[in-house]
Amino acid sequence: MDAGIQKSKRTHERNIELQRADIKEIRKNKKSEKAKPGRRQKEKPPEIVDADQIKICADHFFPKDLLNKWISKISDPRMQDMCTYDLKHLTWLGLLMFLLRLESRRQLLKERETECFRLNLLALSGTDEDQVAHPDTLNYLLEFVPVEELEKVKVKMIRQLIKDKRLDTFRLGGKFRIAIDGTQLFSFSEQHCEHCLKTEHSSGIVTWSHKILEAKLVAENGLALSVCSEPIENENGVYDKQDCELKAFYRLEKKLKKAFPRTPFCLLLDGLYACQDVFDICRNRNWEYIIILKKGRIPTLFDEAMLKKESSPENTMDVIIDKTTKQKLSWVYYLKYGKNYVHVLFCEERRIEKGEEVIVNWVWVSSFVPDKDNIKKLVNKGGRQRWKIENQGFKEQKKDDFGLEHLYGEDPNAWKNYYQLLQIAHMLDQLIRYGDFCKKLQEHSMKRQNKPILPFREYYQSTRNFIKRLAESFRTKFFSELAYTLIGNIQIRFDSG
Repeated sequence: MDAGIQKSKRTHERNIELQRADIKEIRKNKKSEKAKPGRRQKEKPPEIVDADQIKICADHFFPKDLLNKWISKISDPRMQDMCTYDLKHLTWLGLLMFLLRLESRRQLLKERETECFRLNLLALSGTDEDQVAHPDTLNYLLEFVPVEELEKVKVKMIRQLIKDKRLDTFRLGGKFRIAIDGTQLFSFSEQHCEHCLKTEHSSGIVTWSHKILEAKLVAENGLALSVCSEPIENENGVYDKQDCELKAFYRLEKKLKKAFPRTPFCLLLDGLYACQDVFDICRNRNWEYIIILKKGRIPTLFDEAMLKKESSPENTMDVIIDKTTKQKLSWVYYLKYGKNYVHVLFCEERRIEKGEEVIVNWVWVSSFVPDKDNIKKLVNKGGRQRWKIENQGFKEQKKDDFGLEHLYGEDPNAWKNYYQLLQIAHMLDQLIRYGDFCKKLQEHSMKRQNKPILPFREYYQSTRNFIKRLAESFRTKFFSELAYTLIGNIQIRFDSG
């Protein structure tokens, strides 16, 4: 005989199991019917998805899909009948590499694999691809897209912010402050291309490098938004003298004037630019300027300013910045230099650092006429703000995982386009971090809850933590309903600094 359970018996036991399950369900239902009806559970507010801030930022500051419309106007060098990925798809893929601080195309290759990443990318680009493009496809595109095309998108973004009066509170004397400075991007032990700059060191070592001159719109709250860029490079490897920062400035100022023909600017420059040619350019362009003045750069002007300062003690005032910092401000005006009348500002700052007094002196030459009413602004909201391009500009892009010194593409055209994408992504990043996005999201997510609304720094603890959460959110969560419902229903304000 079969040692197993008979078929009829197995069926009977299975029915008993079903009956037991049914009885449990019936009892559960009866219990719920007898229970007194209570208050309905409150509808939970939508959960904050950190990645929402990318979409809200793009749609809020550049409404009606302006950013994608501008990207669509870029000249596409590809054969259109053979294209799988839309230009907007690839451009946003490049922007996300920088926004999420992925630091390399290899890391982007791994991050793009999730379905959430794909759908969020499509929501940003407005396209409908079945999968996310390979980073090599992006690189191929950037090898051929004219660099000026991506820079036009950047310029249009700045124009839109100015047109909508987003940056009006950061003007100095009615002018937008433009800090201009150069920085090194890449360095090589061997010549990278015919455009490389050659440097012979005192040790006998020869290095090759690529540098760029950058113009950024800066503000005291920390904003440093790229306006124009100009590579410092040798033309076709043939030259009598190598290209330099000052030569690049003469090319950059033409681009700046063409892009913003009527926008009032005040240039914030270092001591290299204290010369007759720069003064003449600013006068002809109707630009103001505040330029660091060093004794060795224009000795005659510096000595004349010092003598006039000593003979004009009435043009001095003391300013208390805080408990540890005091300033002594002085000024002289209407000094003749070539065809220009210039004015000189002095600042002697005393501050306590680690229990010791530190004294620092600055001198600037300016087109602004100083007096006791505006000297404090000219110094602290003018000359001193030039450092924003160094700290919130280059340093942030090099040290905070943007990878400014990483060569994303070997091709000369490609790395310049990657640079433009980085600057656009950095602009979006700053619009998120320096606005009150974080508070607005909490207000709409935590309504009806007795929870405090925290500023950005307290909510995320640090910028690095914010980026970590932003990248993880974009990869693992879909944009929430807030990313769509808040558009047009909120006002984003910047901290005045």
